[in-house]
Amino acid sequence: MKKVIWIIISILLIGLIATGIFFLWKKYTHLQDIRSHYGEMVMTDHADIYCLKENKFKKCGSIASHVIIPLKQQKVKSLQSEYFQIQDTEYYVLYKEVEPTKEKLESLPNYIVFNQTVQTKEVTKLYQNNVVAITLNQDMNFDIRYQDSESYYVEFLNQIFAISKEEPIEVYEEQHTEEATATQIPVLYFDDINTWKDTDNWAAQKQKIVEYGYHTITLSDYEKWLNNYIRIADHAILLLSNESAQIDDFIIEPKSDTITWMENNTVSKPEQANIYHIKASTTSEQFEKMLKGENVIIYVPSNQKVAVLNYHFFYDPTIGESCNENICLPTQKFEEQLQYLKNNGYYTLTMQEFRDWMYGNREIPEKSVLLTIDDGAMGTGKHNGNKLIPLLEKYNLHATLFLITGWWNIENYRSPNLDIESHTYDMHTGNLCSNQDRGAQLLCSTNEQVIEDLQKSIAITKSTKAFCFPFYAYNDTAIRQVQEVGFELAFVGGNYKASRQSNKYTIPRYPIYKTITLQQFIQMIS
Repeated sequence: MKKVIWIIISILLIGLIATGIFFLWKKYTHLQDIRSHYGEMVMTDHADIYCLKENKFKKCGSIASHVIIPLKQQKVKSLQSEYFQIQDTEYYVLYKEVEPTKEKLESLPNYIVFNQTVQTKEVTKLYQNNVVAITLNQDMNFDIRYQDSESYYVEFLNQIFAISKEEPIEVYEEQHTEEATATQIPVLYFDDINTWKDTDNWAAQKQKIVEYGYHTITLSDYEKWLNNYIRIADHAILLLSNESAQIDDFIIEPKSDTITWMENNTVSKPEQANIYHIKASTTSEQFEKMLKGENVIIYVPSNQKVAVLNYHFFYDPTIGESCNENICLPTQKFEEQLQYLKNNGYYTLTMQEFRDWMYGNREIPEKSVLLTIDDGAMGTGKHNGNKLIPLLEKYNLHATLFLITGWWNIENYRSPNLDIESHTYDMHTGNLCSNQDRGAQLLCSTNEQVIEDLQKSIAITKSTKAFCFPFYAYNDTAIRQVQEVGFELAFVGGNYKASRQSNKYTIPRYPIYKTITLQQFIQMIS
């Protein structure tokens, strides 16, 4: 009997020992399993996010698959370590929903944070690659690192996440940094950098860029800055050429066709993609002005020629307007021409500037044109269609109107972008005189009538800078009369460019007809 009892006790002891060993092994293997899921960086597999409240882990969010999460450094010593704390947060993930990864987080972009904060409402959704990567069941505040048309980008878990602008959010001003940011960026375009890089000019210009403390940026970052999507450190510069190049520490990229460049030798500002054109003739003084963000006017020798363009009437066929005259121009064509002038660095002269150039008293920019409009009829005034002035003001370009001052009120044409000169007071009648060019009234009126008419017109325009002969018709007598009342210039037709050698009282112009193509326009002004 005693033997039986000892056998039973031995079996029980062995069973207890085996059970203990089993549970110890299970605990050990479980602990090893927990440890195997821990790493400084882990990859998620549809993990839940937990918050520790009243010593209990409660679900408070979720993480999508394949999101990299940095974990707080910790030693997994016990089975109570099943929840890993996420680095720099009060959030946790369950060990079995993550796996260690050797993948590295991408470096954060070197943009200056906006002085703005985005606040989510009730639920926070953070996006990566256009899908929800992290959901937190609470509202949160984030500094805005950068943005685009659809999202704000914020830093969380040492990486960038997007917050959709479509979500319930609030954005408010808050000071995050006082670091100086670029409010303008010089964009320098070199014709052929592979030829340029071996010249003394490039060596000197490169040294100037270093002296001024500029750092080069990529075209991609420039485009984002142009749209106010990012903030870049001050003293940024963009170097462009016909192809990509890396010269020393300078990034040089080809000019993108996705940007509407304005080659007008002035500095870029947000929403204004202005560009400086570097040529072999660019002087050291001009280059320094470019780095300082100043306008650089390239003057040319005195044998320069200027295209003087002559418009008449404007109409908009898209709203049912029509015009049977050949000298009518659709507003769409006019705007296309103004866009070309603006985008390609043309300077539209005032009449004073043109007059001073003709008289040898000033030089004018290399790419200069003079825009003139005759009469004051359809689409030129605020009372008869108002096509001209809004487009000049939209592109901030200048023109001169030769107004028939006795026919329309001069106040209908007032604009800082429009000079007003004389086209007679009331002598714009054709087919009136026999044996005269186009029967122009001016050519068969008496001397007293012409002088009186011109003086009436001058009294209204308050100017004797320029006169335009009606119908381009003139003779020696008409020229003498124009000179007698004090006009310094007079314009006709001709279809060729004006120069300083041109007769100042028969200055040629290109009439602009409704059939003109953009290529024909470009040929006129080139």
